[in-house]
Amino acid sequence: MSGLRVAILGATGLVGETILRVLEERRTPVRRLVPLATGGKGRHVEFRGHTIPVEAVDQVRWDEVDVAFFAASNEASERYAPEAASYGVTVIDKSSYFRMDPKVPLIVPEVNLAAAGDARIIASPNCSTIQLVVALNPILLRFGLERVIVSTYQAVSGTGREAIETLHQEAKTSLAGERPEPSTYPVPIAFNVLPYCDRFMDENYTGEEWKLTRESQKIFGQALALSATAVRVPVYVGHSESVYLETTRAVAEEEVRDCLREAPGVRLWDSPSEGKVPTPLDVAGQDLVWVGRVRRDLFHPRGFHLFVVADNLRKGAATNAIQIMEGLSHRWR
Repeated sequence: MSGLRVAILGATGLVGETILRVLEERRTPVRRLVPLATGGKGRHVEFRGHTIPVEAVDQVRWDEVDVAFFAASNEASERYAPEAASYGVTVIDKSSYFRMDPKVPLIVPEVNLAAAGDARIIASPNCSTIQLVVALNPILLRFGLERVIVSTYQAVSGTGREAIETLHQEAKTSLAGERPEPSTYPVPIAFNVLPYCDRFMDENYTGEEWKLTRESQKIFGQALALSATAVRVPVYVGHSESVYLETTRAVAEEEVRDCLREAPGVRLWDSPSEGKVPTPLDVAGQDLVWVGRVRRDLFHPRGFHLFVVADNLRKGAATNAIQIMEGLSHRWR
């Protein structure tokens, strides 16, 4: 891949900042960086020792960009992604706007990179979906899946920078013996668990829960029976998922372990007797999907339980988007 001209819309947000960090760490050949924002100018980003001013997205020259990461609002993606794509820019979009568009591929590189084809707009899934399908895909391919039930434990950084500050301030207030007033969420998140993420929708499932079901089905290309309960927890970074699955054919527990051990993008971290079980603190700053607590269900002959953890800002957002770009490197040779 020769030096790329890379734009990042939302460069000063949590995901945008993480994209910059991951580009540096992976030594991606960036010839020119164009940080963008929907608001006014005056801000800047740091990249490889240089201070680069943020430009207004409505003034960018798309003909001078090869690939654009969109890490802003649905409205920004709706307005600017088609414009960028019309100039031949490969747009990798982290918003939810295009995810269920049948004309736009929804990509997790370890699972379905080939589905990207020659599309100029490519959607990156929801953070909780990404880690789930990375863990499920090797099992689906080798043993088949009949049903999946997942409960998520999602960090506040999935809501944005404001939520991180909210948790910090609410924790201080609670430790001082006072009850904090809710702000980012309807109730306090510090020392609490919220049994919902996003707003309630059809059948009393939340938007986050529908994303897990519908996005996974689109990525796998089949109507997999997958139900979810999405929960917000007082963790800064790192989404966790308790996953129950039923395979299509009978399989030994060790076969499932071997399958996960060999899977791309997965780290099997599963020795409870030695204290080796994945937690959000383990995965923070990592790009792999960690899987542990692999065990057979006590009451179903083809049922298994897993615990899946990943850094939601990296693999759940920035790294997945950059891996998509890397997988399409032939476009810029």
